Amino acid sequence: MAAEEIIHQQQKRKLRSLAHALKPIVTIGGSGLTPSVLNEIELSLNHHELLKIKLSCGDKAARKKVREEICSETNGHLIQEIGGVIVIYRKTKVTVKKAKAKKNTPSKRQPGKARTAESRPSRRR
Repeated sequence: MAAEEIIHQQQKRKLRSLAHALKPIVTIGGSGLTPSVLNEIELSLNHHELLKIKLSCGDKAARKKVREEICSETNGHLIQEIGGVIVIYRKTKVTVKKAKAKKNTPSKRQPGKARTAESRPSRRR
């Protein structure tokens, strides 16, 4: 874990609530933590910051070893572990520019003015 960044209990609580709706992006199976899986975790952390990982690799001791290896290799913080599912957080180093939301276009109708018969389209055909 990164020594310069400390996650406080209140931040962990917020991250756990955000992670609740997530689905596991990465699944680690019987092959364990391979370099390609570790690379995929790195890419996912860079993109999402908060990541849910499913560990399907053996017993509790094997899952603990994989979990510790993931956290040390990625400099991620373990937020939660429930059974074979862990949640990891790492603040993104790359800033992603978000697209600006389009402003609401003003309507043609002026507020406070009632529609008159001339301004309404004819319904007769």
